[in-house]
Amino acid sequence: HLKLVERSIFGSGIMVLDKERSRVLVIGGTGHIGKHIVAASARRGHSTSVLIRDVAPSDPAKMQLLKSFIDSGVALIKGDLFDHGSLVNAIKGVDVVVSAVGPRQLVEQSRIVMAIKEAGNVKVSLSACVFT
Repeated sequence: HLKLVERSIFGSGIMVLDKERSRVLVIGGTGHIGKHIVAASARRGHSTSVLIRDVAPSDPAKMQLLKSFIDSGVALIKGDLFDHGSLVNAIKGVDVVVSAVGPRQLVEQSRIVMAIKEAGNVKVSLSACVFT
């Protein structure tokens, strides 16, 4: 069972996000948990980006979600968890990386960590999933 503890990510738990505006990248931002993280980040005025595989999905609900992101000022960055170059390029433009990947991809988070290390500029990285 997965549960998002939003306050610990965008509230008093991580003070750097409240005191200054950050450049945030959400990986898995179109998923069940990720879309809420994206919305919270954008609402708080952070420059927010979402890594997405498909900029023109055939699923109307996903297309509507992407449109709502754009309307909120969120940048869509084409890339993939399994494309190291696209991960590094996306991460080079941000200060904070939030992983909201689904449970089937949790084992792949080492790919994100490797890209963060290579980019060398991230102040904070968070995993949004908490198992209960």
